[in-house]
Amino acid sequence: MRFFNALLRRHAALPPARRAAAPDSDAARASAAIAERDRLRAMLDTNSDWIWEVDAQGRYTFASAHVETLLGYRPEQVLGRTPFDLMPPDEAARIGSIFAEIAARKAPFSGLLNRNRHADGRIVVLETSGVPLLAEDGALLGYRGVDRDVTEREARTARIAWMARHDSLTGLANRMEFQSRLEDRLARGEPAGLLLLDLDYFKEVNDQLGHASGDVLLRQVAERLTGLLPEGSLGARLGGDEFAALLAAGPEQAQAVAQRLAAALCEPYQLDGHRAVVGVSCGLALAPRHAGSVSALLRCADLALYQAKQEGRGHVCLYGPQLEARQRSDEGLEAALRRAIAQEDITLGYRTLRALADGRVLGRCVEPGWWHPLHGALPAESFLGLADRTGLVLPLGAQLLRRACREALEWPQSWRLTRPVTAVQLRDPGFPGLVQQVLAETGLDPARLELAVTEAALGAGTSLPRALRKLREQGAALALDRFGEGVTSLALLRRFRFDRLRLAPAL
Repeated sequence: MRFFNALLRRHAALPPARRAAAPDSDAARASAAIAERDRLRAMLDTNSDWIWEVDAQGRYTFASAHVETLLGYRPEQVLGRTPFDLMPPDEAARIGSIFAEIAARKAPFSGLLNRNRHADGRIVVLETSGVPLLAEDGALLGYRGVDRDVTEREARTARIAWMARHDSLTGLANRMEFQSRLEDRLARGEPAGLLLLDLDYFKEVNDQLGHASGDVLLRQVAERLTGLLPEGSLGARLGGDEFAALLAAGPEQAQAVAQRLAAALCEPYQLDGHRAVVGVSCGLALAPRHAGSVSALLRCADLALYQAKQEGRGHVCLYGPQLEARQRSDEGLEAALRRAIAQEDITLGYRTLRALADGRVLGRCVEPGWWHPLHGALPAESFLGLADRTGLVLPLGAQLLRRACREALEWPQSWRLTRPVTAVQLRDPGFPGLVQQVLAETGLDPARLELAVTEAALGAGTSLPRALRKLREQGAALALDRFGEGVTSLALLRRFRFDRLRLAPAL
């Protein structure tokens, strides 16, 4: 480009093309000038860039042959037209304003990017440089310049810029772009809803169906998400199975959109011939009601998401000040639970299982309890959910299983031991091995051990069949607990073999 800028400056010293030459008494000098111009034209026509000249009104008075290569027009087709005639209207207005300022200063220019419409209708991006043509008295006679096709270069640049701001798998905004757009909206003082979404059991889809199906699932989630967002809103994938939405809406509309999203994302997905059901938990925070900065609003939405995950799949939780106190309470409870497990302070209780027909005792179901040093006796439902979310259910479950199997040895041989297990435990690759080890250590007949799985765990549509199959091969019985409480279909039940089915109390 430096070579052509120098060439333009040299060419600018020549008389403008198609301008009538003043009478010249020196025929030799005139002939030399014509020859010089012809040589320059030959050089220009052999170059891939387009050389042009316009008059003071911006009309083309000269166009090299390569205008046809770049824009599909023969040189004679552009003569008398302006550069702006070849541009889309919005681009013509933008470049016209820029060039008017340049011409007013009679200044040279370079590297001006502009979009032009090719004769076949496609858009071509040109990089334009030019030098002014001035009369002896300084009046502007026009410009000579060069245009270079940079369409592919600019497309690559735009693609790189897009990739820096978007998730390559789903096409959604990435974390950086999302936070930047959220910050812009908050800076303008516009109301906004920040919705954090976390998929449940996505890892199990990957494990069972493969990463390719997992990618298909993430793209389908992104499609559903963007399809339900209000105008001006933005969807993002923050990483893994974490999504977010910037809702350009007031408080009431934001809450309504969040509920619709949660319902839509919980609907089944078709993944290469497989049906998958995943859950989604949503935490919603509103600006400016809850916070006015990005970091504070994200923290509020994160607390709401934490609470939504406690409430179960498909729930949307709106942030409120009470969540701050609950978070501090949970943090303290988790630390205390961790100590209690280490010290084996979780007590082992049982619920008696009886036959409906005659009331005879069939066995006992494990129901742990905990005497908290500050809160006193805590029932299982007050801490088992926390143990499940934090992963403490794995060491706690192993501890309770081992103790219960030892105690079951003292029961009548006809009684069975029922031990509820969660999806977290079944997803643990070491769980079947743990059960086998405990049975071998204690000597309990595997046929007397019954592992109860809740319908909510089955609703994940995950790799549970593999774990359940291994447990059954080891001789343990399997029970589906609280059937009818969730959304498990009869078709899904056919994927699992259960020895017993227990209806939810409400049924």
